[in-house]
Amino acid sequence: MATTSIQEKPRNSSIELLRLLAMLMIVGCHYVWINRSGKWDIATTSFSFKKVFFEFVYGGGGWVGNFIFFVISVWFLADRKCTLRSDLRRIWIMEREVLFWSITLFLLCLALKHYGYYAGNDNMVIMLTHSLLPLLTNLWWYPTSYAIFLLLLPFLNKGMKSLGRAHHRNLTVILLVLWGLFAFVPHIDLNLYIGVFVFIYWYVLITYYRWYMNEITEGQSFVLIFTGLIIELLYLVGGNVIYAVTHKMVSMQVYIFGKWTLPTMMVGFGLFTLANRREFHSKIINTLAASSFGIYLIHFNKYIVSIWEHYIPRATIYSSQYAIALGGAIVIGLFIACLLIDLIRQFLFHLTIDKHRGAWFDKLYIGAIRTISNHPWRTAAPSKPQAGFAGDDSDLVD
Repeated sequence: MATTSIQEKPRNSSIELLRLLAMLMIVGCHYVWINRSGKWDIATTSFSFKKVFFEFVYGGGGWVGNFIFFVISVWFLADRKCTLRSDLRRIWIMEREVLFWSITLFLLCLALKHYGYYAGNDNMVIMLTHSLLPLLTNLWWYPTSYAIFLLLLPFLNKGMKSLGRAHHRNLTVILLVLWGLFAFVPHIDLNLYIGVFVFIYWYVLITYYRWYMNEITEGQSFVLIFTGLIIELLYLVGGNVIYAVTHKMVSMQVYIFGKWTLPTMMVGFGLFTLANRREFHSKIINTLAASSFGIYLIHFNKYIVSIWEHYIPRATIYSSQYAIALGGAIVIGLFIACLLIDLIRQFLFHLTIDKHRGAWFDKLYIGAIRTISNHPWRTAAPSKPQAGFAGDDSDLVD
């Protein structure tokens, strides 16, 4: 990591603890809802307290967790000087971890397939391609979308700042109506799917609050959380009742947990503002939280999903009289197992490539800019260094 005369402020462990909680919610959501095998689906089971508990408690927090993860990532970027160079560097640093786990997990699947333990029927050539080019092949949707978002961020920030408060407010209201209020009505489809556009939508809302609004109170944060949870619970129970009576509209049970809905953002933002108000510092929590992204990469690799779907069959667990306890134990067990595994990766990185974090990128970037600057088709050099290009080292520290 580049050095600086100003000591980097330690991370707020309250926010880092929330990051871990968000990842636990994401693991729970994936365990309940991901159905790569196309077999058993909890949504088609009969209406019961157990079903509502699984869907609401274990499965309902996935997009809340995604929203929290995104807010934590961009909250501090909103007031930083983001340049193309600094954001490419962030992508580079993220890609190291993504590539490490894509290749490692591919080799694991290869070994399991050799010994007859791999549960999927995936083509190994396609698996290898995905593992060597994880961002370009969208092996995990979140890092691919976030990398594209970072590429756009310097230009997005400049455009957003130039809007001013009034235009930014108007844009925020329009987006909240389109993808917030209209999202309460089933079957309205306004083309907001998983991907970078969701992040841009969220960023518009977050930056308006960050730049122009007064900080909400602790009481208002609790109101956001509880209101969002009540709306989600009412929609969930209503969807279950409709399906139990008609055996139609099965998707209504989880509709309100979607990525764009207001209750999801209300709960996530309320939790974030509460955590942001309380500051304490714990090296242990910060170290554990540094592996939260690794937990996501390990458990949500689509080839690994095939393994835990096969060896931890949800249908069997759900049919048990101890289903609620077993479901919670499995979610927490998956979370802890992936956390411990990624702590090993974190230790290996600490001993090796993190000693000069981003140094290779800096050398390659400067070399590339010099090559472009000296190319014969360049008729004239700019009168002064452009922000984010050669000569701009002000934003190297993450």
